[in-house]
Amino acid sequence: MTSQGHANVPDVVEVEVLFTSDCPNVGALQAYLAAQPDVSVTTTAVVEDGPVPVGFAGSPTVLVNGTNPFGGRPVEAAACALSPPSVAEVAAVLERLRAR
Repeated sequence: MTSQGHANVPDVVEVEVLFTSDCPNVGALQAYLAAQPDVSVTTTAVVEDGPVPVGFAGSPTVLVNGTNPFGGRPVEAAACALSPPSVAEVAAVLERLRAR
């Protein structure tokens, strides 16, 4: 299904938030995403002694439709992101997707 008759624009944006439990940056981000009616959010907790999900670039990592539009190098352990995406940066990415 697509929005407004555009062939490749999904009605719902898939967002996955990969985070560590002690991440100070995840709360505001999750609250913002939860308030977006056209966003389907999946959260994945990254634990210290567990496997690190593919694409994890530090906590929080935000994947939008399966890709990381914020950059960051993949890491192999539960760690904080050096430059985590802000709520404003996530909002800007979602607005660009909505404008398509």
